[in-house]
Amino acid sequence: MTANKTQSVAMTGIFAAIVILLQVFATAINIITPGTIPVALVLPPIIVGAAMGGIKVGMILGFCFGAVVLGSGIFGFAPTSTMMWGVSPLIMTVGTLGRGLAVGFTAGAVYKLFAKRSPFFGVIAAAVAVPLVNTGIFTIVFFLFVEVLAEEVAGQPFFFYVSMFVLVFNFVLELIFNVVLAPTITRIIQIVQKRKA
Repeated sequence: MTANKTQSVAMTGIFAAIVILLQVFATAINIITPGTIPVALVLPPIIVGAAMGGIKVGMILGFCFGAVVLGSGIFGFAPTSTMMWGVSPLIMTVGTLGRGLAVGFTAGAVYKLFAKRSPFFGVIAAAVAVPLVNTGIFTIVFFLFVEVLAEEVAGQPFFFYVSMFVLVFNFVLELIFNVVLAPTITRIIQIVQKRKA
């Protein structure tokens, strides 16, 4: 194994550990404050990893994100995901892991496309695109289950509106979080690229 390959594997492993720990932390917050959809704190490390390692690394990190989310639903740590798992394990699995893979792919592809102009522009573009993909796919999967979930919460007529508010609020938080961290993400990428040169 070459030195570059070893560095790439090590970097991917480190970022995978960060993604897993941050998503476990987000799940723990969700346990403490039930009824919320946890903000994906893992999106910035996925963006950094995908920017430094490419689309493949982004997808590996996205898969780690999806696997933790899926596990939290299977083992009952995320009530909404647990209800979705109870209704259709297949849709929940494909939707959750697919969402993670799509987030990683988007981070790498958008960064690569826009970083040609400047690394900062690439990070900003990825910081906007990644929450759109994350929330968009979650919303599609969520609404496949909306009737069953509404029954689980006693058929409250405002369930749809509350769900939409929570999804939009979650998206806005993720977007702000990513954009605010964009300069730091760009700096990390620049430091690593200088050390490689």
